[in-house]
Amino acid sequence: MLSACGGGSSAPIIEPVASNQVPAPVSEENPTSEVKVITQTIDGLLVDRPYLIRYPENPSEENYPVVFFFHDIGENGEEWLSKNPDVSDLIDDGKFIGIFPDGYENEWNVGVETNVDDVEFVSLIVNELDTAGLFDVGKIFGVGSSNGAGLVNKIAKETTLFKAIAPLVGQQTEQNGAIVPSQSVSVFQVNGTEGSLVPVNGGSGPAGNIFMSAQGSAENWASNANCDMTATAQAQSWGDYPVQQYTFGSCSNGKRVRYSLVEGAGDGVDFGENVDLYGLIWRFFVSTDSSSSARNFKMLALGDSYTIGQSVCTICSFPEQLKASLKLEYAEKDSFTLQVIAETGWTTTNLKTAIITEDPLSDFDLVTLLIGVNNQYQNKAFSLYETEFVELVNSAISFVGGDTTKLIVVSIPDYAFTPFGQNFNPTEISAELELYNNFAQEYSEENALSYIYITDITQQGLETPALVASDGLHPSSLAYSKFVERILPVALNKLE
Repeated sequence: MLSACGGGSSAPIIEPVASNQVPAPVSEENPTSEVKVITQTIDGLLVDRPYLIRYPENPSEENYPVVFFFHDIGENGEEWLSKNPDVSDLIDDGKFIGIFPDGYENEWNVGVETNVDDVEFVSLIVNELDTAGLFDVGKIFGVGSSNGAGLVNKIAKETTLFKAIAPLVGQQTEQNGAIVPSQSVSVFQVNGTEGSLVPVNGGSGPAGNIFMSAQGSAENWASNANCDMTATAQAQSWGDYPVQQYTFGSCSNGKRVRYSLVEGAGDGVDFGENVDLYGLIWRFFVSTDSSSSARNFKMLALGDSYTIGQSVCTICSFPEQLKASLKLEYAEKDSFTLQVIAETGWTTTNLKTAIITEDPLSDFDLVTLLIGVNNQYQNKAFSLYETEFVELVNSAISFVGGDTTKLIVVSIPDYAFTPFGQNFNPTEISAELELYNNFAQEYSEENALSYIYITDITQQGLETPALVASDGLHPSSLAYSKFVERILPVALNKLE
């Protein structure tokens, strides 16, 4: 145990010191976790303060990055972990070792809550971790929820412990925002528009703290990291919640600041079982790791007018938007190249011929396939599609070195719900395209291929004209961005 005098913010900050000592053993009762104690002086009394360490289930590396998780008020570290099994999954996958400290009386001192020096407490934990070789103390990160978010902001401003932080539903206090940190950090900040505890627009909050606005807090971090202050905006969906995401890039030392505003969300971070929030956070942390080597990812898009983005700008097609979105999820030094084999009016036969002519290499990291609408429009035999779709799938798989997990099949948009389609027999168009899509989906599922259904987006074209391009037939840039919302999570998992 380490003992520290404390109680005030004037306590010295203890920074990590590298060590090559033998890793500390885990408990025999539960080989994946152990509880340790720091003894700290609080209001003149010696107080034992516990923290839980969660190790990978089957450690295979010499050392691991470390992520601190700070609970909300009224919880402790173990309770928080038990409510977030997806974090345990990340740890067992060997991503990092998790540290789950307990706030004093289940609360963190962000500024005026108590006399406890929680910055010192965390510094002492880090100093103790240095005695174990399993901990890579050069890669320490912090995640905090609400009251815990306030603490990660505070620690990142007052010390150099964290390389990156994720304050969730909680931003900086005005007092914290005035501090100029000695190093820049990457920040993944999340706020809900309907949060009531920490006001998203700033002002008075819990324990009398005065908070910056969520936007102002993110911009403060971006300014501290010398980022380009013109953020890249993206519309996303987390479960049933629309998300406006703003990313500040071109920061010093490869850092990045991201601010996600979740429309309709309150004070919690449960956005549904299909939203891997902590997986997103970890991927963000990794993307800002300056010690990693630069990577080049190659993408291939096969299709027709829906792939080239007929009647939208050159960077507005879904493959181009997917490329841009993927780039935001990786380090700025990483690069993405995109090859497109597609033309307006192409049937499956045309695409097969073009592939033979262009003869793509077999070293792509990701390939998309969207084809078939012109078979339907030109009244080709459906049996032709059944045969040639399978042949095109096999070709696509060969371009990613035979790895079926690197292929994404995208459903065919429904042009019946456009002004152009209304001039024909829209009911018949929809029924025939459904036949094509059902075949592609069933074949994909039978062969363990990823199939992304986007047809329903285009079926809103009449009630939402903004989803249709100026030609009255093809999807608009907005529609393609909604395609990418669905494709992006799948693509990220494939590239990982």
